[in-house]
Amino acid sequence: MKSRLIVNLVLLLALVALGLYAYFRPTEDAKPKILISQLKRDDIDRARLERGDRLDIRMEKRHGTWYMSHPYQTRVDPLQVDRLLDIAMATASNEFPAENLSRYGLDPAPVRVTLNDQSFGFGDINEVTNEQYVASGEHVYLVRTYLGYSIPTDITKLLSRKLLADHEKPVSFDFGEWRVVKNDKGAWSIQGKSPGNHDLAPTPDELNTWAAEWQLASALSVAPDTAAPRGERVVIQFSNGDSATLRIVARKPEVQLLRVDENMRYQLGADAGGRLLDPYRVAEQ
Repeated sequence: MKSRLIVNLVLLLALVALGLYAYFRPTEDAKPKILISQLKRDDIDRARLERGDRLDIRMEKRHGTWYMSHPYQTRVDPLQVDRLLDIAMATASNEFPAENLSRYGLDPAPVRVTLNDQSFGFGDINEVTNEQYVASGEHVYLVRTYLGYSIPTDITKLLSRKLLADHEKPVSFDFGEWRVVKNDKGAWSIQGKSPGNHDLAPTPDELNTWAAEWQLASALSVAPDTAAPRGERVVIQFSNGDSATLRIVARKPEVQLLRVDENMRYQLGADAGGRLLDPYRVAEQ
């Protein structure tokens, strides 16, 4: 009995060892990941998107914020930029020498993304593997199609809808006849003639909420506006000494604000936009 028990234990241990070996051993199908770039996401501070002769957008990172430098001077939606930066992190299932590029739909590439100094040309879809050919440097890679599908198709998708950049911290709002000012202790107050007829003045906390709404405000839509500046003027002073001038293009049926330094017109809902233009509404609501 004792010897039979020992034999059974030995067989059991052998089976366990075989199972562990089968589970952890490398297989012939396991291939090392093929990186299409050595770029690090945090090191990328320049980007360019080209779609033939139809689209040429250039961007750069300043103060931790992405800005468009061509064809407009404005801020860029960071989520859209992240999609472009994903290209540098991508891996390929296969690679080929960058020869006879026409067979891959890459002579020339209909879509090209450049991150810092490395260019990525997007070509045809491989109908067998449902992957896309991407040329970079001396190789053509097969990558997942979501990379190409996520590249913005027009310039409006790249424009930031936020009125203010994250690093733009307001310390005063000048509406002409009245101002909202933040003192050295961080308390907000209204100076000058109040806008409209109001029975209830906002408290410092309510003004703080109002200023935060400006910081977080995001438009329903944004579009370039190259017409001459018009409408009432609003000057916002920031903690770093910079400032931004906005014009109130329209109050009804929806609020439209023109940011003069960027030549961008932002459309906001009547309620959200109306609160930005009148801090007394925060106290009344």
